[in-house]
Amino acid sequence: MSHLIYPPPLKNLKGLGIHITKSLDGMAKFGPSAFYVESKADYRVEESHLEEFYQAAHSYLPFVAREDLEADMAGIRPKNQAPNAPWADFIICNEEKRNLPNLIDLVGIESPGLTASLAIADYAVKLMK
Repeated sequence: MSHLIYPPPLKNLKGLGIHITKSLDGMAKFGPSAFYVESKADYRVEESHLEEFYQAAHSYLPFVAREDLEADMAGIRPKNQAPNAPWADFIICNEEKRNLPNLIDLVGIESPGLTASLAIADYAVKLMK
């Protein structure tokens, strides 16, 4: 594998779906999956998600077997909308209205934030007085 592999976007823009990336050591990584959590962050990797990852991986790499998969990590992705709510972009604002001038909030920046990071930085600097 020499490049990223992405499935078609998920319904309701829930996420990019389980895709394939390469780690710095050359290993293939499948993920992430995405689901809403109610309140407290839980970073345990649930073995019950193995089937979802296997089905996704097997759909574009048919030689992948369940035994090839191993849980790796979990995290929390920022979201600006609730389940089934309309899509909401990330928020970039100067908190001067809250009496915190030049505190620039960068909230809910998901995956496109890395691609847009230079433009986001330029915009944040322009927001500062």
